[in-house]
Amino acid sequence: MSDELKVLYSIQLILKETGYFDVSRISKEILDFSKKEGIDLEKILKRIQKNEPWEYIRGSTDFLGYPFIVNRNVLIPRTETEQLVTIAKGFLDENNSCTHIIDVGTGSGCIIISLAKILCGRNKYKFLGIEDNKSALEVARKNSALHKVNEKVSLIKQNLLSGTKIEEDTLIIANLPYVPKYLYNGLDKSVKDYEPKRAIVGGTDGLKYYKKLLKQVSNKNHLGRKVTLLIEIEPSTIGNLVNLLENKDFKIIKDFRGRERFLLISLP
Repeated sequence: MSDELKVLYSIQLILKETGYFDVSRISKEILDFSKKEGIDLEKILKRIQKNEPWEYIRGSTDFLGYPFIVNRNVLIPRTETEQLVTIAKGFLDENNSCTHIIDVGTGSGCIIISLAKILCGRNKYKFLGIEDNKSALEVARKNSALHKVNEKVSLIKQNLLSGTKIEEDTLIIANLPYVPKYLYNGLDKSVKDYEPKRAIVGGTDGLKYYKKLLKQVSNKNHLGRKVTLLIEIEPSTIGNLVNLLENKDFKIIKDFRGRERFLLISLP
């Protein structure tokens, strides 16, 4: 066995002990990163053993095949959120009148930036990312520059939709903090110890921010425009959210694990 294979094997053992899965790929990424950045491998592995996510150590992650800068000011995008983008793309393909796309709680900007790249051949769209945390917004702006969509995507600091006028047929996408307080303590240590709690917990019932968003949208004068809300949610809270929708038309969409995680809501 070569020296490099021995090193990779030792990295894989540590990854397995820490709870990682795709250890062959990640071990190679760690070794290559250590060599490229001139960072001592042992220091990286000690951080891994303390449950620090590899994405934060590396400073980036992959989302729909695109690289995105991440740090402890933003959540690490999940596979489920990739599906959220796919659902949005399918909706836009079927609704040609929709020209405005708003991503509320944009975080790293992965949703709105990915859509801007995917829809790059359609000049009719306006893209807006909204974030109320200054540090997270700085990460989104770096990602916008990285993907060269600065001229397409507007990124603003704002509390949900408080200052936004809806003057066109609009798709509002929201992946807001949705974990109920009682579920938070059961999350992995890598999440609780490193990822921003403010971007995870959605109040006692997980619906704190979605209630605010629904109220804001309901109070706005849509000027006869068609407004659709696409959200990602904790599956165990979906029944309580549905009770808030009153007479609104909505569709529940399951994630790739078969859990009811997304709602597509038509707003009056």
